[in-house]
Amino acid sequence: MKHSELLKLVHDNRELIDRAYRQEHTQNVPEELVESTLFLKVGDRYKLNKNYLNFVDSVLQRIDYSVIFGDYEKEYKELVKNKKRYEERAEEFHKSAILKLIDDLYFKFYNRDREIRTLLLRLENDTSLDIDVLLENAGDILEKVDELIGANEKIGALFRKELRGLDEEIDSLLQSISVNILRYVENIDVYIREINQFIVQTKKRRFQNKQIIKLSNMILDEEVNALDEYLTLHYKTLYFTVERSQKNKIRVFASDEDVARMKKELKETFSNLALEKPVKTNAIKAQAKERLEIVDTQKIIRDLREKKSEDVFVFIKSHEELKRFERNELINEAFKAYLQITTDAQVAFSERFNEFGIKVARWR
Repeated sequence: MKHSELLKLVHDNRELIDRAYRQEHTQNVPEELVESTLFLKVGDRYKLNKNYLNFVDSVLQRIDYSVIFGDYEKEYKELVKNKKRYEERAEEFHKSAILKLIDDLYFKFYNRDREIRTLLLRLENDTSLDIDVLLENAGDILEKVDELIGANEKIGALFRKELRGLDEEIDSLLQSISVNILRYVENIDVYIREINQFIVQTKKRRFQNKQIIKLSNMILDEEVNALDEYLTLHYKTLYFTVERSQKNKIRVFASDEDVARMKKELKETFSNLALEKPVKTNAIKAQAKERLEIVDTQKIIRDLREKKSEDVFVFIKSHEELKRFERNELINEAFKAYLQITTDAQVAFSERFNEFGIKVARWR
């Protein structure tokens, strides 16, 4: 079956397919839909193929809580194998295989980033689930996102070092996706912080709900003594409660009439007092300057054009634009600028790697 024929088949049976998608199964499915593997027969029912469901859910961004964020081991092993064979024989077949595997991994990173973002939005806005279930789901998602860190480092090292220098076309593809890949990797840390924050806030909400339920049960059961004991013990955190008096004095809130009478008496008392108005002196404070952590890559490029360099990364690292960064931030910020600058046509990559494990690029 051709692709155009498959599209026509889906279009002609769109109502039946949509009904099966919404109801999870259906009956009396035409044989041509079964032969095309769009439907599978389970007992006396017909269900949509899981591969089709995955495709639709991905396009419609309907991500399930049980989503698996991707296994990169298969592509990684295939890339390593084809790299070795290409180094031995330099055949076009192995280069094409490497390019396709890089594409596959890039799309996995792209889809994974979108799916996690959608999943977090669903988690934060879901009001249909019990709080304990929400916490359980958030913990599962956090565990899966944590597992991605190792995969990121493994694939990142493969893209930055091991595949560089094999072929100009491969280098060009890696260079064109490097900035986006770096952004997807950095987003993982953001997602981990957001999930942790969600878990903390949800636990607080669960604790507050338990307190409200406890109070409501006391009120409904008319447990006066228990309610009085609970309120007086928690007077610092609960509204409209007062501390228990050690001298058996009863504290009450002042009525509106008492407040009005007190205001009148205070006004009469203070009206006879001669008070000097204090002279206001407004101290002028120096405006704090906001520190901007923005690297002017255009300035670095202008200096590169003037001075040239045999190692662009080392030049960037020692440039005055990056002097404000601490030692532990310097390498990361220099590498981000390196990824942007090396897209320029004036950059030529060599076969060597510098002391920082980054491919040496020369400004021509």
